[in-house]
Amino acid sequence: EKLVENSAQVGADIISSLNAMSTKYEFLKEARGKGLMIAIEFQAPKSLKLKAAWATLEAANKGLFCQMITIPLFKEHHLLTQVAGHGMNVVKLLPPLNLTKKDRDWVVNSFDHAIADTHKVPGSIWSLGKNLASHALKSKTGS
Repeated sequence: EKLVENSAQVGADIISSLNAMSTKYEFLKEARGKGLMIAIEFQAPKSLKLKAAWATLEAANKGLFCQMITIPLFKEHHLLTQVAGHGMNVVKLLPPLNLTKKDRDWVVNSFDHAIADTHKVPGSIWSLGKNLASHALKSKTGS
């Protein structure tokens, strides 16, 4: 099935497509990886409105922003991703090696929609962020 070759090509296409979005989205720092082992890193934005929203989430729990990516990816796009580690602003994607070009487009479009939603402040995604931050602060204080 040429899984190694397929994963190298489709993975490179996904990484390239996600990196092309970094000029469009302030939160998106970079995508990197090898084959279909892909990491998408997010960063503090430059614009004041987005920076304030980012700072609020980071104050509640470092790396919380990524939950605003992973939850909609799963609930709305049925794409399973995971935060790469505690306190990190990196989402990891480990799809099956037999991903098709159609699947590749679905992954890229799903990320495009999820990241675009985080740039709409206030918006429904930030309601989720507020809820996540509230729970994170409660767990810190033991309430």
